[in-house]
Amino acid sequence: MPTAAGIMNAPLNFFVASPEKPQVLMAVTKAETNVRTGEFRHYDVPIVDARSLEPAPSLDREGFELVRRPTAMTDFYDADAIERIYYPEVIQLLQDQTGAREVHIFDHTIRVQDDGKRREKKMRPPVPVIHNDYTEASAPIRIGVELATDAAARFLAGRYAMVNVWRSFGGSAMRAPLAIADAQSLTKDDFVATDLVYEDRTGEIYQNVYRPGQRWHYVSDMQRDEAVLLKCFDSATDGRARYTAHGAFINTAADPTTPARESIEVRAALSFD
Repeated sequence: MPTAAGIMNAPLNFFVASPEKPQVLMAVTKAETNVRTGEFRHYDVPIVDARSLEPAPSLDREGFELVRRPTAMTDFYDADAIERIYYPEVIQLLQDQTGAREVHIFDHTIRVQDDGKRREKKMRPPVPVIHNDYTEASAPIRIGVELATDAAARFLAGRYAMVNVWRSFGGSAMRAPLAIADAQSLTKDDFVATDLVYEDRTGEIYQNVYRPGQRWHYVSDMQRDEAVLLKCFDSATDGRARYTAHGAFINTAADPTTPARESIEVRAALSFD
């Protein structure tokens, strides 16, 4: 069991359930803040350092896992280098960790906490709302949109999963760490389908409501050679983790000199059968 030294109490931002389907109105430019409809509320919850868990969390049980995997990347603001160098690294990482037959990367997002640097680099801020990237409806649609027809058919014919590979590449992520739920502590009622509205299309994600009994984790002092794998969807219904709620939170206990967070998340589809 985790010790007291591995636990922090911090407010996490949850959606408050309502009869109307909520929306996230996506900003036209990456540096701007998205607009969310509906009511949100902060709940102060204990967040346990995942490094203290025994056994270590796994993708199919808790819905997330920490891996140590060095990268050859020197500049994560170089989009061409990310696709040329980092994407192949992520594909190999996911195949090694999961045994996936095929891995297809959809896209990536750089998130920058510092307002000035975010606007200069034209990147998105951390997401301060607890959510999950795909839903029961949007996961197969995304497969059909992103993959060629024959590849999509292969994925959808068997078990497939959507995994987010999250890495801190700045000086520290501790001013705005990632809170991650233990999937075993979540119920289907904790997830609220939400429209993700762009100028030219509408997708769907889950936002999450708070419920006592949820178990929350973070990873302390993440290093550049570490990554967290997040299970954002799994088509299997055999008891393994299918979704992993997550979101950034402000760590008021962080040393004031701690650098602002800079991170990258790569979204990928994995085929197993």
